[in-house]
Amino acid sequence: MIPLINNMISCLAAKTIGCKRYWLLFLTFFAYSFCMSAADVQSALASFNHKPEAVYANKFFVSLDNEQFTEYLIVMPRDASHDSLCATVWYWAAEYYYDKQDYVNAEQYGLRSLPLCKAAGDKQMEADCASLLGLVYVRLGEFDKAAVYARQCNELDIESGNADNIASSFNTLAGIYMSMRQADEAEKYVLKAIDYCKQADNPARLAVIYGMASEVYQHKNIPEQTLDYATRALEIEQQLGRKEKAAVRQTQRASALTSLERYKEAEQNLNEAIPVLGECGDLHSLGIAYNQMGDLMYVQGKNQEGADYYYKALDIFLAQHDLYNESHSRKGLRETLRGINPQEALIHGDRFEHLRDSIYDRETHQQLSQYAAKYENDILQQLNKHQRVQYIRMMVLIICLFCLLALLSWLFYKYQQRRQLQHFNDLLNEVEVLRKQSRARRNVQNIKELGSNPKADDIPVAEADDKLFLARVVEHVNEGLSKGEFSVEHLADAMHISVSTFRRRMLGATGDSPKAFILAIQMEKAAELLAQTDLAVAEIAMRCGFADAGSFTRTFHRFYGLTPSRYREQTLENGVADAE
Repeated sequence: MIPLINNMISCLAAKTIGCKRYWLLFLTFFAYSFCMSAADVQSALASFNHKPEAVYANKFFVSLDNEQFTEYLIVMPRDASHDSLCATVWYWAAEYYYDKQDYVNAEQYGLRSLPLCKAAGDKQMEADCASLLGLVYVRLGEFDKAAVYARQCNELDIESGNADNIASSFNTLAGIYMSMRQADEAEKYVLKAIDYCKQADNPARLAVIYGMASEVYQHKNIPEQTLDYATRALEIEQQLGRKEKAAVRQTQRASALTSLERYKEAEQNLNEAIPVLGECGDLHSLGIAYNQMGDLMYVQGKNQEGADYYYKALDIFLAQHDLYNESHSRKGLRETLRGINPQEALIHGDRFEHLRDSIYDRETHQQLSQYAAKYENDILQQLNKHQRVQYIRMMVLIICLFCLLALLSWLFYKYQQRRQLQHFNDLLNEVEVLRKQSRARRNVQNIKELGSNPKADDIPVAEADDKLFLARVVEHVNEGLSKGEFSVEHLADAMHISVSTFRRRMLGATGDSPKAFILAIQMEKAAELLAQTDLAVAEIAMRCGFADAGSFTRTFHRFYGLTPSRYREQTLENGVADAE
C-alpha cells in the first residue's frame, strides 16, 4: 500500500512540476500525510489485537495523540490486566472510528469494550461506551438498539449524580426519539437535559443541547422556538470560538428561517456554513447542509439547483450508510426531478418509500412508544432514589460538619485554657520574686499610711506599683485559703479598699477577673503540695480552699490536663529521672 502511494506521489509531483501547478503537490502531500496518520492508528490497533499487551496499547495511544485525537496522552501501566487493556483500547478505537464516521467498526469495538467495562466495575467508562453505542446505532438507523444503550447510559449517569453526564444522556435520548419522529417524547428529554446542563454550568454542552432542542422544535413545526434555540446555540459557540460547531448552528438556523419564509437569511447562513464544514471535514453536517440548501432551492422553485445539492448530500450519506439522511435526499430528488427527469424521480421515490418503511416500521414505532412510557416511570423512580441518596449524603455532611465544629471548639477551648494557665503561672512566678524582694525592703511607714484610712476609696492605691499590689493579693489569698477567707470581698476588706476598686485594680494589673487570678493561685499551691508532700488529695483540696475533693479534681484536671494523683506520679517520676 505504501509503495503504491509513493508511486502516485512521484507521478503527480512530476506532472505538477511540469505544469507548474504547485498547489496540487501541496494537496497531494497533505492527503499522503493523512493516509499515513490513519494507517499508523490502524496498524497500532492491529498490533494490539494480535498481542494485547501494555506496550502495544501505549503505541496505539501514542498514534492517537499524534493525530491530536485525545486531549492528553493516555498511558497504560505495565501491570494492567488483560481485560483492562482491552476495555480501554477498544473503547478508544470505537471513539476513533465514530469520529471518522466509520460506524461499522465503531459498533464492533464498542460492543467488545462494553462487557469488559461492566465486568471491571468501571461505571464511568461503561456509561461512556453505552452512550457511544447509542450514537452509533442512531447513525446506522437502528433506533431500537440505540434506545437500549442510551437508556443504559442514562441510568448509570443518574446513579452517579453527575449533572453534566445526566444532561448528555438525556440529550442522546432526545435525539433518538426525534429520529423516530416522536417529537413529543424528544421534547421531554431535551428539556430535562437543559435543566441538568444549567446545573452543571457547562456552556459547551449547553450549546449542543440547545442545538438538539432546535431540531426537536423543527420536527414539531414550531419555527419560532427552533430559531430561538438555534440562535442561543450559535451565540455560545461563537463565544467559545468553535468555528466548526458555529457552522452547524447556522444550518439549524437556516432550517427555521426557511420555515419562516425568510429565504435570503436562510441562504446566507448556509452559504457561510457550507465552506467551513467542508474545510473541517465534517461530512455528516455538510451532507445535512446540502439537504437543507436543496430544500431551500425547492421551495423557491429552483428545482435544478435543488437537485444538485440533493445529489451532493446523497453521495455523502451513501458512503456513510446513513439511511435516515439518505431518505431525506431521496425524497428531495423525487420532488425536484419530477419535471426534469421523471424516470429518475421515480427511482428515487421508490428508494425513499423503501427506506421509510424499513426505518419507521410499525413494530419498531410501537416498541419505542411502549418503552417511552416504561422508561418515564423508571426515570422517576431513579430520580426519587437519587434524591433520597442526596438527602442522606446531605445529612451525613451536616453531622460531620457539626462534629468538626465541636472538635474545633473544644481544641480552641483547650488552647485558650493552656494559654491562660501559662499566663498566670508566668505572672505568679514574677510576683513571687517581687514579693520576696519587697519583704526585705518594705517601708513600714508606707504600710501604716495605707492603713490609716481603711475604708476610703481615695487611698492612693492606684499610685502603688501593680506588681507590689499583686504581691499583696497573693499573700492574702495564701493566708485565707485554709480559713475559707479568700473571696473578692475578703481580699478587698483585707487591703482596705472597696470591692469595685479592687476589681478595677485587678483587671488593670492582670487583664483578667479577680476570680481567675485567685483560682490560679489555688492551683499553684495545689501543685506545690502535690509535688512536695504526701498529703491526701482530700486534705490538699481543703487546704487550697475547695469544699470537696471531686470539685478540686475536676478543676485541677481542667488546668493541668492531669488528675491530681497522676500529676503527683508524673512529678515523682521526673524527680527520679533527674536524680539519675
